[in-house]
Amino acid sequence: MMSGTTGSNDGIKSASGSNASNTTAQLAAPGGSALAFDLVTSFIPPSSVPRYLQEASSRANSGASAYTGTPQTSAQKPDKFDDKWYIDLSEKNDDICKAVDLSQIFDILGKDWSEAWDIASTTESLSESVDIQQILVDYRNACTAINEKLKVRKVSEPTYQAAFGALAMAVQNYVAAKPGLQQGLYWYDTHKTQIKRGDDRYRMPDGSFSTTNLPALEWSDIAVVVEIKNDDMASTAHHVRGQILQDFIDMTETLPRRFMIGLTLAQHGDICVYVCVPGGVYSAQLGSLHLAGKTKPSTDNANPTVDDQRVVAFLLLLQERLCKDSGHLTGKNMRLPVKFSFGDIPDTLTDGKSSDMLQSTTVCPELSEKDVAKGGIYGRHWHLRGQRTWVYPAQLKRKIADQPDEIDDVFFKFQWSFDGDGEIDVHRFVLERGVPHVPKLLHTAIIEGKAYGTHGPKFKGEAMVMEYVGKSVKSLFGNDTLCTPSKIIDIFAGYVHTLVAAAGIDINGRYALHRDISIGNLMVTEDGSPYIIDWGSARVCTEDENSRSPAKEIIGTGIYMGRRILAGCNLRSVIDDLESMFLVLVHYVWLTYGKMDTNYEYLWITTTFSLLKTMRVSWLGIQTNFILYMGVSETLPEALHALVESLYELLFPSTFFIGALDANSPDPRQKYFDVSKWLGAFDNAANIARKECNISMPNLEMLRGHVRTNSDHRISFIDEPSFPPQEVTDKENCSRNLSDDGFEELLSEGSEASFPETLTQHSSKKQLSDLTNHSGNKKHRV
Repeated sequence: MMSGTTGSNDGIKSASGSNASNTTAQLAAPGGSALAFDLVTSFIPPSSVPRYLQEASSRANSGASAYTGTPQTSAQKPDKFDDKWYIDLSEKNDDICKAVDLSQIFDILGKDWSEAWDIASTTESLSESVDIQQILVDYRNACTAINEKLKVRKVSEPTYQAAFGALAMAVQNYVAAKPGLQQGLYWYDTHKTQIKRGDDRYRMPDGSFSTTNLPALEWSDIAVVVEIKNDDMASTAHHVRGQILQDFIDMTETLPRRFMIGLTLAQHGDICVYVCVPGGVYSAQLGSLHLAGKTKPSTDNANPTVDDQRVVAFLLLLQERLCKDSGHLTGKNMRLPVKFSFGDIPDTLTDGKSSDMLQSTTVCPELSEKDVAKGGIYGRHWHLRGQRTWVYPAQLKRKIADQPDEIDDVFFKFQWSFDGDGEIDVHRFVLERGVPHVPKLLHTAIIEGKAYGTHGPKFKGEAMVMEYVGKSVKSLFGNDTLCTPSKIIDIFAGYVHTLVAAAGIDINGRYALHRDISIGNLMVTEDGSPYIIDWGSARVCTEDENSRSPAKEIIGTGIYMGRRILAGCNLRSVIDDLESMFLVLVHYVWLTYGKMDTNYEYLWITTTFSLLKTMRVSWLGIQTNFILYMGVSETLPEALHALVESLYELLFPSTFFIGALDANSPDPRQKYFDVSKWLGAFDNAANIARKECNISMPNLEMLRGHVRTNSDHRISFIDEPSFPPQEVTDKENCSRNLSDDGFEELLSEGSEASFPETLTQHSSKKQLSDLTNHSGNKKHRV
């Protein structure tokens, strides 16, 4: 649902630039008092937005996007967790997995970790530590029953499982019994204990260190995960690394983390440590399991080596450090619902004007435990690459002297993203310009990030509290109050107003494009007020930008991408945003009025670019087939029929596809774009709808006022990366599964080979030929 990127290192920096003046704005919380914060910009009323730029190209994105993948990289979800899935997961994320020295692992975790390890890991400290020696004695005693199994040529996984469990418990019991040592972790042998995921499925990591001592373990409780194999597999093999990566994904399914730690034990008892941070996944050789190794144990070689002692020292350090900071957003273990303030988040650079006013935020009070268990958390946190977001319906509680606490319904959003590209910046930019139907920001904070690795990107966190703006436009489906043609027309008129107002060039030569319009980012309140959220993929552009983005993947939601974007065209404009909005509208129309057994359903479950492009041609290529293909002609209200046909004409004029897919050429539709014609399409549909139900349409009236005020409607373009056809393969996953946004579960696989077979199940060969063979057809548009 929501995504985004990050702001500057020294706090919150406006996207409006250095020429703007400083002002202080009072943004009122819904139904409550105002929260004050600095706005580093000058307010530009809508009347000062004089025109649309004919063409401009975009500033280069952060190099991080090329390093880790774009913010919109989709997260494929497996049918089952098997060996193939884990190997594929590891291989697909190979470019963000880096092998480093052990000292670098602690540098990544932070100064306190690094300094503590420097003291604990010296040869003298390891060999002279009474704690380590006693723990190893206790461990050897616990391994008496499996000592012979540890001596065999190839040690089995169950034997290593028992041995590591004995070591973990020896450390835990020693810490618990010795005064002065603080216990921060509890060992769970989970290789036979299923832990429930948000999709109602279960996984069983081989072992887990939890920050809580509760009988029922949740993924959010796990601070360190352990995967164990036998002597046939290296501890860095794709299979075991893939399991660790999936563990990291599951550990963040409900709550964001600043870091996660994993251990692998495999061939010869070698132990590797993995650390997952926003910049990637880093691994290092830690040491070896005592009583294991190439030289098998006997009475002559039972003395521990430095490698053995180092493992114990590491487990002791985990006990010490994780009781202070378990890697969760606030540093301490969190289960939903949870109360915390921005001041609880380590390394937070908050806005001083409002940080003292935010006493606590109760995350997800509106979600029941059942909702949370079923993945009721919105955002894109089901993958490890690039931008990751968590969004919760929440409550904002403010303490007021001598008065009851003031509580407002809000959205709380946290995201890890690239340094330099801030959603807070873009969101403020559109708010400050007076763009309508954009949620107010009530409180913001930036989490200071780091650069990990020599060539790693710098990541930061952004935390936002924004006004509550209802539910996804999908909530219109089946809603008798909002699902009337008049309401739909008015709501979508509001979305058009937002997009064209954001894309208008201001007096400083700046404008914004959303670039990720989807069913999850178009919101509507119970009274029918529309909002557009998720400005994290948006760009604030200037008319003199001329460099290309180095991003290697298309930004957006595949099934709602315009056809030029699917084809890899590198010039984007507000027309592409409007085309995405049109696709959301017709998706809504089909879900509400269409037939579910038509070919049209495959347009919304397709996951490959080539198949999606082919099907888009079949659907939009011939105007006479456009409505018929959707299977809604018998039930679609006349007003909505008129609206979708009018918008089709505006988006796909007969001249559009002459050179339209040249990746280096502007969109030819710029010559024809006129916002007043879009207003005319909505007016015509509204007049038809009023024959049956004459209700007010405030959003349509606001769009009308915008058109009157802004008479010159030319188009702003930004230069996006060019994607040659050979770079877009059938294997590339191009549509984000909407369950990432907490709204809809789509099928995850589709193949070009299966499409004609599926099509012929519902269509004759002649119909198939009409839809797919367009040579010589004068009405062909796509």
